[in-house]
Amino acid sequence: MAQGQNKAMRISIGILLMTAFVLILFGLITRYAGGWGVPYFSFTSDRGSPCTNKITGYVCDPITLADVQFYSDAELPADTRVISGSYVATHDYVLKARMEVPKASAAAALAALADEFGPCVAGHPVPMETTQLTAVCVLANDDAVIREGEPPSRLYVIGTGLRTDDGTRVIDLTVRSR
Repeated sequence: MAQGQNKAMRISIGILLMTAFVLILFGLITRYAGGWGVPYFSFTSDRGSPCTNKITGYVCDPITLADVQFYSDAELPADTRVISGSYVATHDYVLKARMEVPKASAAAALAALADEFGPCVAGHPVPMETTQLTAVCVLANDDAVIREGEPPSRLYVIGTGLRTDDGTRVIDLTVRSR
């Protein structure tokens, strides 16, 4: 009879060990699957944005200021606040962000945008609502296909202006690969 109880005990311990092994493996796989690129698993970008893998790429939504700066190559002031934004990477990429810069850094933000994307384009349609804005500026190269020479590797349309009530710079940025 003692031998039968020993066998039952060994079987029970074996089942518990196998179950624990499977649960530990399952936990490790779900923890790291996003970083490995497994579709529909989440991960955090190197700059802190929550991202989700898709079948053909990944989506980061919302994005941090560090990711906006990384993907746009624009060195915006540190007090810039990202209101909304997303980054979609497949075989191409699309960065969209809506940001606000306090009055104290508004001029520095425009200078950083102009440094990276060039001067304001007169007469270009504005990609955002401008009724509460002054000093509206659009930086764009979406007409690159009609210019002569080598076309740029990315297209962008950036609208910016100062709020009339508090002087905050509002930035609407869209950058996409070609």
